[in-house]
Amino acid sequence: MNASGFRRSGGKAPLALLAAALALATFAGGVWVGYFQTFPFYTIRSAWRTLGTLTTLPEAIPAFNSPRTAEWRWRPTAFSLGRLDAHRIQLAEDALADPILLVGGWEYFAEHCPGHAGCIAVEYAGRGEVRRVWPYRPEEIARAAHPDDLPYEHGFGFSFTEDARVFAASPFPNGDLLVTFILDNAFPFAGGVARIARDGRPVWYRRDYSHHRPRLTADGAALVPGMRIPAGPIDFGPRGRSGFFIRLRCQRPMLDTVRVIDGAGRVQEEISVFDAVRESRYARMIRKSESECDPLHLNSIDVLGEDAGGADGLAPGDLVVSLRNVDAFAVLDRRTHRVKRLVRGSFVEQHAVLHLEGSRFLMFDNLGMDAAAGGGFSRLLVVDVADGSETTIFPNAATPDRLRRAFFTVIGGDAALSPDRRRVIGTAWESGRSVEVRLSDGAVLAEFDSVHDVSRVEWLPDDRTTRARRRPLPGVRYAPGEH
Repeated sequence: MNASGFRRSGGKAPLALLAAALALATFAGGVWVGYFQTFPFYTIRSAWRTLGTLTTLPEAIPAFNSPRTAEWRWRPTAFSLGRLDAHRIQLAEDALADPILLVGGWEYFAEHCPGHAGCIAVEYAGRGEVRRVWPYRPEEIARAAHPDDLPYEHGFGFSFTEDARVFAASPFPNGDLLVTFILDNAFPFAGGVARIARDGRPVWYRRDYSHHRPRLTADGAALVPGMRIPAGPIDFGPRGRSGFFIRLRCQRPMLDTVRVIDGAGRVQEEISVFDAVRESRYARMIRKSESECDPLHLNSIDVLGEDAGGADGLAPGDLVVSLRNVDAFAVLDRRTHRVKRLVRGSFVEQHAVLHLEGSRFLMFDNLGMDAAAGGGFSRLLVVDVADGSETTIFPNAATPDRLRRAFFTVIGGDAALSPDRRRVIGTAWESGRSVEVRLSDGAVLAEFDSVHDVSRVEWLPDDRTTRARRRPLPGVRYAPGEH
């Protein structure tokens, strides 16, 4: 094109070339993200999968259809701000009067922790009377992090107060809480673990990629899910025709570990769950993971009881680890750290796998309930590894429809066994609902509802000053007796 031709085109040719170059660069970037599965591949895929699940179950969590991005975490209710405790805990006539711990976080239980950012947790006596509270002091917790703790990459406008979610809380015998955090606006999502005194102040806080649900042991230590993040990609298995060779193409994979942390916050031992699976005869299972950056996704730890047995690979003291992203749980030898047994079944993206007795295990199964059993909702499931049998405890034919529809969560979920091991509390995180049921027949003994006074959250609609809102429920635990 000569100079006069360029002038007649108005200089559009260079703009067209620039647009083409940008389109080509965008396409190349998309190919790179898709092939190597780097950020934000799994964020986009998880969001798409969640959207697909929720659009097929529109009645399960209707607040996901809200036009406000965060509205599903602050769902309006018909409850006024008065007498919220009466709505939070409703007991059947034959329910036992165990102390119960409801876990909270930022702007939870505001009426019980005035002057603070809410309550980390509230303990209720047997019939719903408030027994004690733990104020949430997020700024003090963040400041308690050790300067040598692991590095995080924070998104724009990150705030520990608003972006750190209390994920789990378990009481020590003296009334302190062991608390883990999940971060919403940072990499990795594992927000660390803290010991919180009864006044809400941190005794210690480890900013160390701890996450999900720890387990306190009888000697005062804690088994805490954690992770290490090496440089990727990671290759393992023999090359050749066997097809066993596996490559995790992610550049920064999150590889799960179990940390043994004493009551003073010191790491006594670290067990690589990823290495245990990779070095076992079950290594091929990693190929079935939904995420090359988070191949196993450890979300709970339990210890086999003294009555463990009745099947190969079970011995008292061994560890039980729930691996969500491969729809399985594993039994690890406590001494050698080797995988002794790996269990898969009809359960999908399960949480909180607990040893019940002998060869039986209880879990919160997020997505495994089939249509013939009234599927489309989460369930409490018992698996017997001796014969492979599965029994859905809840919901069942006698479950009221309103509870069946409320008992659903995609990305959370918890189960807690009662001291007498005859009852279980199942918690559906997103829906903000929890139930206590009898293990023998699935009868509902108590209902828990995560309703809260959010009148001081200014960006919510004006009705926040008169109506309570339902929020996701991190968990409900059985509290110890007198301290």
